[in-house]
Formats: sequence, structure tokens, C-alpha cells
Amino acid sequence: MKIVEMLRRVIQSLVPQKRLRIYVTALAAQIAIYALLIYHLIPILEGYTLSPMESFYFVVMTITTVGYGISFPIENDLTYLLVSIIIIAGVTTVLFIIPVLLSPYLERAFRAGPPRRTSIRPDGHIVVAGFNEVSRSIIHMLSVAENDIILVEENEEQAKEALRMNRDAPQVIWGKYNDEETWKNAWIAKADYVIINEEEHTAAKIILGITGMTDAKIITIVEDITKDRFLRYAGSEYILSPKNVTGKSLARYAIPGPFFETLYDENPYCTLQSGEPLEEDGDKRKIFMLPVLEGFRFVGHTVGEINGNDEHPIEIVSYWKGHHFIMYPDESEVIDKSMVLFVHGAEADVHATLDESLIPGKTDAYAVIVGYGHIGRTVYTELEDIGIHATVIDPVADKVPGIHGSGESEADLIAAGISHASVCIIATSDDDVNIFSTLMARTLNQRMRVLSVATEPESVEKLYRAGADYVVDLPTHGAILAANIVLADLIHLILDLPGGEGRQIAARHIMNKLPLTVESIEARTGVQVIGFRGRRRYVIHPKKDQILMEGDEMIVIGTRNELKSFIRITSPGDN
Repeated sequence: MKIVEMLRRVIQSLVPQKRLRIYVTALAAQIAIYALLIYHLIPILEGYTLSPMESFYFVVMTITTVGYGISFPIENDLTYLLVSIIIIAGVTTVLFIIPVLLSPYLERAFRAGPPRRTSIRPDGHIVVAGFNEVSRSIIHMLSVAENDIILVEENEEQAKEALRMNRDAPQVIWGKYNDEETWKNAWIAKADYVIINEEEHTAAKIILGITGMTDAKIITIVEDITKDRFLRYAGSEYILSPKNVTGKSLARYAIPGPFFETLYDENPYCTLQSGEPLEEDGDKRKIFMLPVLEGFRFVGHTVGEINGNDEHPIEIVSYWKGHHFIMYPDESEVIDKSMVLFVHGAEADVHATLDESLIPGKTDAYAVIVGYGHIGRTVYTELEDIGIHATVIDPVADKVPGIHGSGESEADLIAAGISHASVCIIATSDDDVNIFSTLMARTLNQRMRVLSVATEPESVEKLYRAGADYVVDLPTHGAILAANIVLADLIHLILDLPGGEGRQIAARHIMNKLPLTVESIEARTGVQVIGFRGRRRYVIHPKKDQILMEGDEMIVIGTRNELKSFIRITSPGDN
């Protein structure tokens, strides 16, 4: 038994794959059994004596069909039958072993890798270097244009993943970034834009390698915005940090005071402000995004009550609540702290309304931040700079201004002061941690605002269900930054809406000389028109028969395909 156990352990250590181990064990057992049969039966059947080693050798030669070795005259039919059984059973087992043993090597030797060249000869195209969730979102957003997109990836598995994209699939090239041939295969000399989405040192290597090969504008997406000056020196024209922008955006949404952002500030090409010459900037009417917090007096009031304020006239034109975007709010809708309002009015009136709406004694904010990576650090710095105290929870970061712990620990959240926090920002790089931390934070404090980060679009819906009031889709947030540079002369993407429908708010000038109506635009494209600005005209939620002329700037909501149709019918020459 000890010998059998020892053999079992030897086989297990030499052959770790379970299926192969079963076949090898079966073959070894057959050899042992047949060797014993030969040793004991040949003297009886043929009158010829074999030693144990000769019996073993005979069986091995027979199973492998080599046919070289000990020879003795066979006269008994039973010997023929025994040898035939040994050959059939042994060879069958060997045939099972060979494919299992060689298939990994054969697969690597013969499998087709991702393509090294494109099947097109592009001109004025976009080259994207590096494939991940941000790149996927960028490619998806750029699909509203007609430009060809070529993705270059030096990691074979990532290149294969890119080939499996089921929508907006680009041309994919697999090749080393250091290899000049890779970039020639991407037709880099004819590209209009190159978007680099790799780590800073890899990005620098790519930039320095291609600057002599192309006149394309180079956009570099980085994690650490402090490295921007080095990459600019290398030759990149634009340096974007989705994590830095996300951190600042989360900090703004956490502030319980008269702080808000305009779509105009977020996108300088989309003003939607009055075309009339006004004396003061503060009198210009714009659309603002306003997160509603616990400290606002109008929490609990209806949309109609706010819109009916004659002293400081503002209008709630739409709102975003959880993962739902409501285009036309009902006047009876009650405002709560889970809403992000889209408010139309003069900046001075919005400021005045907010000043009056803050409840005395509720402006002292306290924040708990889960995660101290690039996003968490940015949020912490932004909040501290404006005087809002924050406690950070992180298990590994050095010099954490708070607790070395986990957002998934009830004890750590309580120790950080979650029970009296006005806001909790959850921004780790692990969506599973973010989801469970959101669930715990919401359970421990029902009153506070919970803001969360999703590193994958699939996590957005789960975070809202876990109790988040506002979720930043990091890949989409970063993709909009890059896409708007490339699409600057075509359309301007303002905001990606929740709900999993792929809808976006976007702005574009009408370039078609033929007049269009709101109804015809919506019917022909599927977009919804929020508003437009023309010469001395400025309309929010225009009537269906409103006529739109060349030069009018429009804000619409639509999916990628709907926006593509919108671009087409508002372009010069469309009938």
C-alpha cells in the first residue's frame, strides 16, 4: 500500500492536470497488469519463460506498437488474443493521452493571433492606443462620427478582447509599441488624432516614438495629472485625467452650499445663453446642474412651487433622480436630496435662490471618504480647501488622513463618524468594494448623501440600487473629455445619462440652410429637443412647431444612433 501511495503522489506531482493524470494512471495500471499476465501465462501457453523485466519490456513494446524486442514463437491462439487485447487497450489509452498532453502547445503554435494590419486604407482617421474600459467608451462615443477608428494594442489578450466588441468595433492591430512597423500598419501618418490610453511611462514612449511619423493631434489619458508637463514636453497636445476630473466633480456634488455647475462651464462650446446683448454677465440665462442636498429649504417642496417663485425666477426644466432622467417634470413632483436638478435661469437668481434656501445651522458639512487613491485624494483636497472636514478610510494608502481600514467594515465606518456625516464619497478602484460600502453607508445613515464611483459601466445600476444618490461612471466620464476634443467641429457631448439606455445630452449648431421644425427633427432622428439658442431667441422646451434656422444652437437628448441621425439632418446639403 505504501508503494501504491508513493506512486500516486509521484504521478500527481509530475502530472498536475486531472484528466491527463487519470489517463496516465490508467496506462500505468495496464502496463503493470499486462506485465504480470505475460510473466505468468507465457510459460504456460508457450512454454517460454520471461523474467519480470522482460515481461515489462514486452508489454511496453507491444502497447507502443514498436514491435522491437524479445521474440518467441507464438503457437497458442490464446496468446494471440492476449497480445491483441494489450495492443487495442494500450494504444487506445495512449491516443487519449497524446491530445491532452500536446493540445496546449499545439494551440499556441497554430492559433491565429490578432491581426497585424488593417483591412482598410484610412485617411483622417483616429488611432487609439491601449484598450480598457475608457478606450471602449471612447470608441463607442466616437461612433457618432464617420471617421475610421484603429485600435493599437501590444498585449495579445487585450487585443483579442477588443476584437470581441459587439458594437462600434474598430479595426484592431496587435503589435509592439516600440516597433515602427506597428504604427505604419495603423497608417499613423494619415491620422488626424491619436488617443493614448496607457500608463504614463508607456504613453511617453509612444509619444516620443510617433511624433516624427505623424502630424496628428495627440491626446493622452493619464491617472496622475501631475505628470502632464512631462508628457506635453514629449509632444502630447492634450493631457486628460478622468480620475482628477471625477474627484473634482464628486467634491462639487458633496458641497451643501450655493455651488453649482453650468453646462456652459463644463462645455464652452455649448452656451445656451441668451443671444440678446445684456449689460451684466450675471443676467445671462443659462442651464445649471444643481445637486439637491439635505441643507436646502426647498427639499420637500414641489417643482411647481419653485418654478412659481416670482422674486427670483428660476425654472426646473428636467431632473435626474437615481438612475432615471425625467425630461418633463410634473409640477406636483416633490423635490428630495436624491435629485440633480437642471435649472434654467440667470446666475444671480440661482445664487439668490440657493442663499435663501440654505437652512441656518445645516451648512456645517462633514464627509466620510472611502478610498484614498487618485480620486479620493482629489476629493479630500477639494473639500479641505473650502473648509469641509473629511475623514478618509483606506486599508493600504500611506498617511491616510483618517482610518487605516475598510469601507466594508461597519466598525470602521462608525469610527469615521458615518452616523453624523452629511455626505459619504465612495471611490475605491474595486467596484465590488464600492457596491458593498455603498450598501453599508446607506444602511448606517439614511439622511446623508452617498456618492459613488463605478469603474465599469455594468456597476452603475447596482450602485444606485445599493443606495447611491449619484454615481460617476469613470470610463464614460473620461471618454467624454477625449471625445469632445475629437468631435469639436461636429457635436459636443455634455452628459451621459443613467438608465443603461446609452442616452446623452449633446449640443450642435444647425448647418442646414433649409428651415426645420422641432417636430421634424424629433420624428426623423428620435432625439428629444431640450432647447435652442438663436439670434435674439432663447427657448427651453420649445413647441413642436417651432421653426429652427441655420446657426441655431440646439441641446438634445438621444442615443448614439439618434445623435448620428441628428448630425446628418442638420448638416449642410441635407434635404
